[in-house]
Amino acid sequence: MRKAHPFPISQWLQPRRLPGDADPSKAAQAIDAARQIDESARWQAVMESTDDAILLVDGSSSILLKNPAATRLFSKSAQSDAQRSEPLSEMLFGYTLSRELDDLFRKSRERKVVVEAEITLTQTVQRSLHARIVPVPSNEFLIVMRDLTELRRLERVRRDFVANVSHELRTPLTSIKAMAETLLDGARTDEAVAERFLETIIRESDRLVRLSSDLLDLSRVEAKGVTREPQDMAILVGDVCGRLASQADKAGVAIVNEVRPPLIAEADHDEMAQVVVNLLDNAISYTPRGGSVRLYATETSETLTIHVTDTGIGILKDDIPRLFERFYRADKARSRASGGTGLGLAIVKHIVENHGGAVSVQSEYNKGSTFSVTLPRQ
Repeated sequence: MRKAHPFPISQWLQPRRLPGDADPSKAAQAIDAARQIDESARWQAVMESTDDAILLVDGSSSILLKNPAATRLFSKSAQSDAQRSEPLSEMLFGYTLSRELDDLFRKSRERKVVVEAEITLTQTVQRSLHARIVPVPSNEFLIVMRDLTELRRLERVRRDFVANVSHELRTPLTSIKAMAETLLDGARTDEAVAERFLETIIRESDRLVRLSSDLLDLSRVEAKGVTREPQDMAILVGDVCGRLASQADKAGVAIVNEVRPPLIAEADHDEMAQVVVNLLDNAISYTPRGGSVRLYATETSETLTIHVTDTGIGILKDDIPRLFERFYRADKARSRASGGTGLGLAIVKHIVENHGGAVSVQSEYNKGSTFSVTLPRQ
């Protein structure tokens, strides 16, 4: 079995001399050699710089040439429990472990035509590829593969986002419509029923306002850059605690602010205030009456971390990895009852990461949760 050679591909690009060819003059040889070197250099630069994986395969499916992108793609995709770093063989199927690609190659070989299709690599890391196979002279085949994995993931995110927004809008609108129709049908003459229905309409309208506001906030933080200025995060946290004090009193939850100045970081004031508001609002909403929410800070020479700890209902271990996804709710019924949109933590994550920081959570079910926001000082 021939071993595949990585690029450079100068030997492949050189013309094959046939027996009996007349020798050109020395000047012509020099010109031809210079052209070949220049052409080979250009092709080598293209092959080495492209993100597309490229293989040259002969009629027996042996791999003759491969570019660096192909090596990276299939070395990563071929990982197994043994964590092998090299594919099984230099034959097409053994190298790629893709039955779909092998079948596509056979189709091109048998019909001597260009074929292309989207295929899936189903090893440890599943990837979507667009593969195009082109017959070239000497019974060889050029296989070009473009990794579509991230594009397909973004398409799924977009579809899920549209579906979730539609659902979140439909639920309160359906409730508002039903209540309004019931009032028109005569319930408005019953003062107690009318008052209850109108309160529901107002509550669902408020929910729509919060949803539209959170959608706009999410769009804004995803699109804009961060304007950083020195901020005393202790003062910022104190302001937010003051703003939410009445909400906490109404819920019967005590706010204990232990963040003390000075606590300086370069940050966008309004966006970091939004982070603290969302985390504190969450903590109050999920903490039973008589509980408490504690805010405190830890520091290193390079970072500062603000912690928001509650004595609430906690989060199941299986829910934690998805907690910062858009519209994901660990407790769906309680979240909707409290007016939550399912976007607050997604907004927190985007803002903090835009600042070069990180957000994390530790929780024990029925014992409470701690959300921690770590920011670089500069």
